[in-house]
Amino acid sequence: MTEQENNKTHAEKSAQNDDLMSAENTHEQHNTMSNLAAQEPVLMLENLEDKENLQSPTEEAALNESESADDPAAAAKKAKKKLLKQQRKAKKEATSEPAEEPTLQLGTAKGVETMFRNAFRTEMELLALAATKANIMISLNGFIVSALMISGAFIFSTSPDFLVPAGIFMTTAAASIVFALLSASPERMGKMRATVEWLKDVFKRKASLRDFKTRVYEPEAHFVDESPNILIYEDRVKISKDRYWEMMQDIMANREEVYKKMSEELYWLGSLANKQFKYLNMSYAVFRWGLLFSVLAFIAIKTLPNVVPSMRADKAAAELRNLGINSFKGLYEPSAVQQLPDGRLLVIEDEHSRAASIVSFNKDGTLDENESIDTRIVRGFKRKLSDLEGLTLDNDGYVYAITSHSRNREGVRRPDREHFIRFKIRGNEVVELSSFNGLVDILETSEQVEQLIRGKIGTMLDFKTINIEGLAYDPTKNRLLLGFRDPEFSDKSMILYIDNPKEMFEKKAKPNFVDVAFLDIKGGGIRSINYDAVLKSFILTNEVKDEKGKKFPQFWLWNGEPASEAKPIDLPNMNHMTNVEAVDSVKVNGQNRLIFMSDDGDATKNIGGKYMIVEYDKF
Repeated sequence: MTEQENNKTHAEKSAQNDDLMSAENTHEQHNTMSNLAAQEPVLMLENLEDKENLQSPTEEAALNESESADDPAAAAKKAKKKLLKQQRKAKKEATSEPAEEPTLQLGTAKGVETMFRNAFRTEMELLALAATKANIMISLNGFIVSALMISGAFIFSTSPDFLVPAGIFMTTAAASIVFALLSASPERMGKMRATVEWLKDVFKRKASLRDFKTRVYEPEAHFVDESPNILIYEDRVKISKDRYWEMMQDIMANREEVYKKMSEELYWLGSLANKQFKYLNMSYAVFRWGLLFSVLAFIAIKTLPNVVPSMRADKAAAELRNLGINSFKGLYEPSAVQQLPDGRLLVIEDEHSRAASIVSFNKDGTLDENESIDTRIVRGFKRKLSDLEGLTLDNDGYVYAITSHSRNREGVRRPDREHFIRFKIRGNEVVELSSFNGLVDILETSEQVEQLIRGKIGTMLDFKTINIEGLAYDPTKNRLLLGFRDPEFSDKSMILYIDNPKEMFEKKAKPNFVDVAFLDIKGGGIRSINYDAVLKSFILTNEVKDEKGKKFPQFWLWNGEPASEAKPIDLPNMNHMTNVEAVDSVKVNGQNRLIFMSDDGDATKNIGGKYMIVEYDKF
């Protein structure tokens, strides 16, 4: 074969090899691209770099043609070697381990799940914390209210001033409980507001009674919008089971809807926690301010009476009222008391300007004073009556009143202290007034009196120290009894009997002294004597000294007979009253009672005298 034919044959083989290599390269590139396309995005950057190193089939064919033209054998060998290299590389890439997954960024499913989990946990912890605090406030304030209600009766009976701070504390504690309960169930407040709005519309005729169920009891309104969110309790309980399942399927089929409903539920939990803490703060605030105001009220009540004189007197009066002892407002030195046929009380005093007063019972048993009536009564006597001491009532409704007949500190007799009168009270007027004068002179000169006294004690008494403070009428024998504070005989007190009181005032007859009694009542003289129709005995009062030398009132029962002895009677709480001079048996709201009055007031300090009403079973 010629050289030209050999070259031609070699060229044709080279062309065939080139076509074969080109086809193989194209096939390999197609497989490589397919493999690269199947791999994850994280490997694409490396494949792109390898791809850049690969030459296109056209460029590779031109290069092969150039190399074939120069050295066909070398070009074929080089192409085959390159093809094998590419095949090994493609096989290696195909059998290599899969690339790592790309790193998840914020906002991916895992991050959202973590966010919701933490948010829900936080909200639930807040709700649990609010519930715990509300429970503490309910328990604490409930204990306070219960303790005050149970022990209040005992505390208030002994310390009435404690009522003000205790009342404040109890009221604020109860209000704190209400707010704590609203914190535990804030939906109740919504129902209360709905009820108020419904009532307003009912009065405005915009709603009817039938609307109560739909507007208050079972309202159709939803938390977010017109469609309920089944993840929210308030919405979930208002739908049926079938609808609940349908809505649950709709939510689970849409990922965005899941996130939306969960977000709404999270917002609802936050709103619920906000309501709970709002009412809880109100509960704390009411409790805090109530405690503060209670302490301030207690301090004020305990300190102000010790600073302000008028409040000090009010405090003392309040303490006495707790013991059943009340104070007068315009009566300061009551010396005797007598209940009139109309139920009112006639009270006499030492001072001539306040010689007599009329008081009446209130429904609660306290006494009501009337200054205008008192003025008319004093003017009705038409004389100056100083140091009135004795008062009694006979069977005909006449009132007898007597002054002390004592001399002043200089030992001088005073006419305004030597009055013995009889009268009636009709309405607010003094009527049928009559008087008897000269009693002191008769006592000093009467042989009848001297014989009676000497017959009892063997000696005569000096009436220059006379001081009559007791006057009583014996309805069984129609006689008057004069009780003397002075003179005394060996600490025995004297009582003189007069059996003609009617003749003394109607006919101006001299008193007929029929007997005398000397009673051993431990000294002090007679301060008051009164016949008690309930006990059928006379009640006497005087003042005696205790072991420490302090004077206190003593009460005695006596049957009225000269030879009989008086028996001491104990009366509770009387140590809070001094110089008791007025005693009488009275009817209060149809009930028999004893009334005691003490001559311990002070007009200059505006401190009234005291009085005490006692049941008979305590006497």
